[in-house]
Amino acid sequence: MLVGAALLGASCETPPGGRPTTEGELAAYVELVLPARIEIQRFLTKPVSFAGDGNADGLEVILAAYDAAGDLTKVVGTFHFELQTRRLSDRIGTRVAFWPVEINSNKAMILYRDPLSRFYDFPLELDRKPLPAGQYVLTAWLQLPTGRRLVDEYEFNYDGSGAAPLRS
Repeated sequence: MLVGAALLGASCETPPGGRPTTEGELAAYVELVLPARIEIQRFLTKPVSFAGDGNADGLEVILAAYDAAGDLTKVVGTFHFELQTRRLSDRIGTRVAFWPVEINSNKAMILYRDPLSRFYDFPLELDRKPLPAGQYVLTAWLQLPTGRRLVDEYEFNYDGSGAAPLRS
């Protein structure tokens, strides 16, 4: 009986399996669940008409975040989107627009994340409208709470022929 009590007491002090117990284990766990890469969905991201009149006055950016295992995951951090008139081969372009978007609450998660596709949907309205025909590079970067930064770029041409309305 005394041995059973000793074993029971010892088991109460042992942390449950899988629970990080050191700072290094916690850091490894955080890296495991945070996104390892982001990807702009090129076939879904496009100029759109916020006003519904066919003039491209913004972009709808569809983005996926993948964990270290390659699975879609949730995001906590700040996205920065920058639209430039340039080609990827050019080092310097002209900034057309810049949008910071913070994902730091359940409300923001619900606003930007589609639970069915598990993609993020960012409606980004332009200050200077409409978007003229041209060649553009959209850069998205995610600043994670750990200080790490993830980046993706998407080069596209817009012919100025009109834009679909923003999805509601």
